[in-house]
This record gives sequence, C-alpha cells and structure tokens, in this order.
Amino acid sequence: MSGGARTIRLIAHRAGVLALLLWTTGAAAQPACPPPPGDATATASAVRQAIENARNRGVLWRFEKDGRHGYLYTTVHLGKLAWAPPGPTVSRALRESETIAVEADLTDPAFSGALMAPQKPDEAPVLAPSLIARLRARAAKVCAPWERLEPMPAMMTVVTLTLLDAGWDGLHVDYATELVLAGFAKATGKEIVALETAAIQRAALMGGSPAEQLARIEAFVESLENGTARKEMIATANAWASGDLDALSGALATLKPAERAALDRMVFARNPALAARIDELHRGGRRIFATAGIMHMIGDNGLPKLLAARGFKVERVVFEDR
Repeated sequence: MSGGARTIRLIAHRAGVLALLLWTTGAAAQPACPPPPGDATATASAVRQAIENARNRGVLWRFEKDGRHGYLYTTVHLGKLAWAPPGPTVSRALRESETIAVEADLTDPAFSGALMAPQKPDEAPVLAPSLIARLRARAAKVCAPWERLEPMPAMMTVVTLTLLDAGWDGLHVDYATELVLAGFAKATGKEIVALETAAIQRAALMGGSPAEQLARIEAFVESLENGTARKEMIATANAWASGDLDALSGALATLKPAERAALDRMVFARNPALAARIDELHRGGRRIFATAGIMHMIGDNGLPKLLAARGFKVERVVFEDR
C-alpha cells in the first residue's frame, strides 16, 4: 500500500473520534440516515483515484525567522474522500517538515477523553425537558444513538450533531483535515504535537456561566432546526476547499453582534496563544508544519498577521493548480 493510501486508511480507523463512532453504531439500524462517509467502504480504486487526482486545497503560508522556515496551513473539520489526499505543493511542504503541529490531536485517546468528559454539576447548564427532546429529535435525524450523546457535555452534543448533520451534503468528520494530517504523520513517522490542550478547547466551547452556555446551546439547536447550521458548515468547508479567505471575511461582516461575540470568544481570542505556541516550536529548531482551523486565519487578529507581528516573514504560497 502506498504512503498516500496508508494515510487515508489511518484517517478515521485509528482516530477514535466520537462522531465516527456515533455514525457506525447507529446508521445501520435506520434507513433514513445521512449517506455513509465511505472510508470503511471505499474501494482500493476509489482511494487510488483520489490520490492520483489530488489537488492543493486550503491555504498554505511559508513563514521564516532566524534563518529557518516553516509552514502554516488551514484546516477544516469536515471533508470528502476527494479532498483527503494533500495536493503536490502541500505534500512537498509536509515532506520538508519534521513536526506536524495540529490545533488539537484528536488521535490521542487521552485528549479525546478529556474533551468529552462530563462537566462538573456546578459548571453545567441545566437543560429543560423540551430542549432535551429537541436534541433527541436531531440525534434521530442523523441516526446517532442518544445513549452515546447523553453523557457528553451539552455543547459537545450540539457540536457533534452539527458535524453529523453535514453528512447529508456529503461532508464527513472522517476526512477532517486534522485527521488527514495526523494520519500522514503516523504513516510517515513524523512527530505530531498539539498546539492546544483539551482544557483550552473545553474552555472555548464550554466557557462562561451555565446560563451563558445554555443560551449558546439553544441558539445552536435553533440553527440546526432551521438549516442555517448546515449551510454555514458547507460554506466554510467549500471556502476551505477553494482557499477563499475573502468569502469568510465577508461573512463576518454579516454576523449579528451576539454571533460575532461568540466567534470572538470561541475562535479569535485563542489566536495570540496559538501564535505564541507556533513561535515556541519554531525556536526549538525543528521545521514546523503548523495547522489551525481556517477561521483562525482571517482578519487583523488572524494567525498570519500575528506571526508577522512576532517577527516572521509570512508569505502565502500560490497553488499552481488553482
């Protein structure tokens, strides 16, 4: 099996991602489920075709400081088999690099376990029976067993349902860029490090008072019910695939104040620490291929500009196949 094929096989089978477990456990029991991701059923020819037709997707920057360079790359939490194999330019950058730095190492069982651990009673929001019923209804629509969702923090339940809902449009967490890159690192023996801890990720998702969390959960559930959550996920994934940062920047201008405040807290507020961590790894002397979600890259507080403020020369890499 080629290195590319090994990478694809490793993406989900060894990842231990809960959303995948939810799919594989419940999908067979009901006929009206989102189409399966295909990683477990993809034929060798389909994998080979995806590798042969691999294109450069996402956005890649080359950064340099102190006579050494590294790379910064966008990720997205959903994908397709056709998007999974890195294109030629991204592959070269990966091969050049010694350490793959991911925003969160979802292949680490300890990390995933800490992320999914129940909240303390005094920290968790109290969900009304009507809200629980709405969540259960959404779980049924994506064939996710409620007994697997119920022990999770409520916000993680909503996030998982949002990811699974995108399966109706052929986008699956199995092909999330983070898992692709983790699979590449494992298949090639490269070092993989996390830019953030599970505690940081939990704080971003579950921070604030129980009342504030409850308001966010209710807003998420409403967006699932009216279809806007899926539209936003699809728009973000397609913007990643085409490298269209302008589309995402333009979408920011249309957000309501409460939506922008939530994004500031959950995404942009983490950027200074992410930039500092990338800088720290770079100073360690190894060539870094650093990654973070595409939303972390836009605006004046985006990672490219924050790295430039730290003395890096940062240049976007032009993809010739675009």
